Amino acid sequence: MSQQPTRQPNAFKSLQVQLRKAPLWARTLTGTAVIALVGGVTLSVVAEPQREAVQLAQAAAPSSPAIALPLASAKADAAPAVPAPAVQTAALAAPAPQAIKGFELPADFIPANSEGSTENAPFGRIKLAALSNGQQAIDGLGGDLPAVAAWYGKSPEELTTLLRSDNTVFVDTRGRLLFIDAGAGKADASLKDAHTHHVSDANMGVTEAGDKATIGVPSTGGAPFPLDQTFALHSRSSASRIIYLNFKGEGAKPAFDLDKLPRSFSAVEQAMIQKIWLRVAEDYASFDVDITTEAPSSVVGKTGVTILITSETSASGGYAYLNSFAAFRASPAPAFCFQNNLANAEKPIAECLSHELGHTLGLHHQSTSAQTYYGGTGSGDTGWAPIMGVSYYKNLTQWAKGEYAGATNTEDAYAVMKKQGLPARVDDHGNTTATASAMLLSQANGLANLSRTGVIETPTDVDVFSFVAGAGAISLTVAPSNWSGNLDVALELRDASGKTVATANTLDKLDANISAKLATAGTYYLFVKGAGKGDPKTTGYSNYGSIGQYSISGTAPLKLK
Repeated sequence: MSQQPTRQPNAFKSLQVQLRKAPLWARTLTGTAVIALVGGVTLSVVAEPQREAVQLAQAAAPSSPAIALPLASAKADAAPAVPAPAVQTAALAAPAPQAIKGFELPADFIPANSEGSTENAPFGRIKLAALSNGQQAIDGLGGDLPAVAAWYGKSPEELTTLLRSDNTVFVDTRGRLLFIDAGAGKADASLKDAHTHHVSDANMGVTEAGDKATIGVPSTGGAPFPLDQTFALHSRSSASRIIYLNFKGEGAKPAFDLDKLPRSFSAVEQAMIQKIWLRVAEDYASFDVDITTEAPSSVVGKTGVTILITSETSASGGYAYLNSFAAFRASPAPAFCFQNNLANAEKPIAECLSHELGHTLGLHHQSTSAQTYYGGTGSGDTGWAPIMGVSYYKNLTQWAKGEYAGATNTEDAYAVMKKQGLPARVDDHGNTTATASAMLLSQANGLANLSRTGVIETPTDVDVFSFVAGAGAISLTVAPSNWSGNLDVALELRDASGKTVATANTLDKLDANISAKLATAGTYYLFVKGAGKGDPKTTGYSNYGSIGQYSISGTAPLKLK
């Protein structure tokens, strides 16, 4: 998910002719342009400080001789440059279809249509010669293209445009759509240590019986939970919808593996699995779904999807069948993430999982006319990127609807996912003072210690909490999840008459703190909601994706009796 499309340099037109109708992959990265001609060769134009060369290497026939050309000759007739995204990237050729041919799902697999139904699908009558994309896929579908387009809620023109504009969209031999996405590279030091927020262990969240708390789990170098719980983690076990993160392998497809000992999971591997689960659980915390590392013992009445995290070597970062979130089955998985092209690191693997799962729920890429994957904006805590763009290199990654400049996809992610069977959770706290939830209170050192946890389920959700305090200084902090928190917090403190006492929304931080002096003793109300930052059309983001978990902690004066 780290590369962007560009036009083919004229200097290579004759090469394309020689390769006849081989579909063209073209990407630009910071300092690197990769052109993969899927008919059998991959052409990489690499610009480095000490080295400029063009290397032509056979993708389908490794034994064939390589051809080297000077970069200057490629520049001479190059098309106007497409501005590179302001994100860090890693060189990776686009995956050839041959590399994932074995992952095509059986003929009886039916993806849901745009309304979430699997009835009267057109795929049974379609039999294409091979997995394909671009014009080859359009030509292969032929007279079946209108029926396939209609199934996915598109006109024939819209599907044709999608296949021509996004070369990560493929059609399998049964006419079903899937995305084959690029990765973050094999080794990127910037991805090894992901930023997290730090809050006290005392803020561990309260969850359903049998579930693991995912809010307030402190950042740690080791495993957040006991190792014997690694493959029994659940975020919402009462849900009838399941997203199963399969780290154990499937048939001949190998398990997640860091130490080349595939038959066992070391403490290091299990710690990373737990942290990946925490990150993905946060991305889906606002939805009525159980993110789990445990294969369900019974799938009766369950809907959902399995995604495999595998050490299988692949040229892609991950792939997923569009609209494959349906009646649950543990295997075969309709979505994969390939750790070898995700730096074998916690954050990119988790970002890949959330991204590919988004495809299973009907989502397309957040993109521009110049970028297959939009790379976001900003830096630090509030450096922002869409989950369905390229989110490896930003701290704040959220669901998005194309509010940034030049967006070519403005689909409402929540509406699409709801049609595919994934609604928001039921609101956990009231939105008004009349329906406010009481703060949890304990006394220490002459002060009231206040705490509570919650979830902002939708962009319009407001959670309200009440507490009684005496006159004097108060301090309240609300923080998102430590593990890739999606929520940018905004706060408002009101007194019993409804008058605003204080507000908070830290400009360059995701958490927020109110420190104020209460003039009188009485009942007070804390309002918690999601915030944006600046202008989404320039360097900011709206509150659309600012949903997710949070924890409240603080102190207030005790009210004298």
